[in-house]
Amino acid sequence: MIKTATNMKTYRRVRQHGTLETIAGNGKDRINAIRTVVHESQFAKIDGVMMDLFTASLICQIYDVLSNENKKKFASYPAPNMAQ
Repeated sequence: MIKTATNMKTYRRVRQHGTLETIAGNGKDRINAIRTVVHESQFAKIDGVMMDLFTASLICQIYDVLSNENKKKFASYPAPNMAQ
């Protein structure tokens, strides 16, 4: 299930109909925020950087093929480091 801005506390509106800003407390929130970017086809600010659809899709594809042990490590990285 993709969590949306209406049911997660870590999201807040930056502008009235603008981008979402996510300050991820843990890895699971960060991955869910990145999946929301892909699901809504809309860029968002995650961990202080703008995340576009292409980058978010790539991060999700990489995350999905990792083993459970490596998923935990990967999810703990800040969003800019996931894209490097």
